[in-house]
Amino acid sequence: MLDYTKVKKKTLSVKLFDGTTLLLLMPKKKTYEKMASTKSLDVETLDKESINDIYELIAEILSNNTRKAKYTSEQVGEMFDMDDVLMLLNEYMNFAAEVESDPN
Repeated sequence: MLDYTKVKKKTLSVKLFDGTTLLLLMPKKKTYEKMASTKSLDVETLDKESINDIYELIAEILSNNTRKAKYTSEQVGEMFDMDDVLMLLNEYMNFAAEVESDPN
């Protein structure tokens, strides 16, 4: 029997500036779609709406954690500058790609 309550999920450990460590889970379909749309963005020409969308995506990513802690785009905006956001997005995308390609 496949018991989803017993399945060990792979996580990405992220330590925030305040010392909080989050274990981020794999993204859900909606988050994958948003992440895929960011691949074509040119950081040099982002408008205000695109920047807000990215910060909302990061809030969604951070909120997908084992502690079930929730984050808003406003909180993300207070914690991270654009370099931090892009670094987290890149690392999370790499994590998701590695987990997907792992045959186990």
